[in-house]
Amino acid sequence: MRRFLAAVLIVGMTSVTPAGAADLYQVSILDALLHGVYDGEISLGELGRQGDLGLGTINGLDGEMVAVDGKFYRVGTDGRAAPLPPETRTPFAMITPFTPTLSAPVPEGLDLAGLDAWLARTLPPANHVQAVRIDGRFAALKLRSVPRQTPPYPPLTAALAHQAIFEHREMDGTLLGFRFPAYAQGINATGTHFHFLDAERGQGGHVLGLVTGAGARAQIAVIDRLVVTLPGDAAFAAAPLGQERQGGANAVEGQ
Repeated sequence: MRRFLAAVLIVGMTSVTPAGAADLYQVSILDALLHGVYDGEISLGELGRQGDLGLGTINGLDGEMVAVDGKFYRVGTDGRAAPLPPETRTPFAMITPFTPTLSAPVPEGLDLAGLDAWLARTLPPANHVQAVRIDGRFAALKLRSVPRQTPPYPPLTAALAHQAIFEHREMDGTLLGFRFPAYAQGINATGTHFHFLDAERGQGGHVLGLVTGAGARAQIAVIDRLVVTLPGDAAFAAAPLGQERQGGANAVEGQ
């Protein structure tokens, strides 16, 4: 079995760590996913021991992965969410033991950019990663998933040319994700990265757009330590990391 090599990045020092801060455990880096490194050795059973709120994908880039309340779901190209068994493996994912630093009602009528601006005002991002969970109604959602890829794997931009897009109105559910500062470029997408699951845990996807509805509430956690586990396989070793594909990491997040 291939082994993974662990790299630990410390964000902040103990003396200035925000109260209630937590760890974020990440499998691989987004730049590797951009270059088609779609197989990993970390199972969701292993990942689940590191936290209960997270997102990512599964081997072969087979749909969108969402973790809520310690349960893992796959959203396929039909937009349907289904539970994932613990032996499922992931090439790229992140998870945290979610402990909110603060909670606040979300204003109605915010689009994705407006929500990001509101989050920045509510808890300024400074230089820490933040985990965000919003429960409630969304007036509109634009979600996506991607089809399973087969070797030789294409770059992520090519895989996203075949993504499936779903649009919903007045849907209750959970929006979850992470906000990364600019210095994390290549390790993850800077800014916000959200996935969504409806209240029945039957539909969801990667969030391309949204409008907040009435009664939604946000919980935000500050992350003070980022643990990145790097693949030890040949595909990762040979990937031209640091050389962004056309569009870059943030472009594929919003495609």
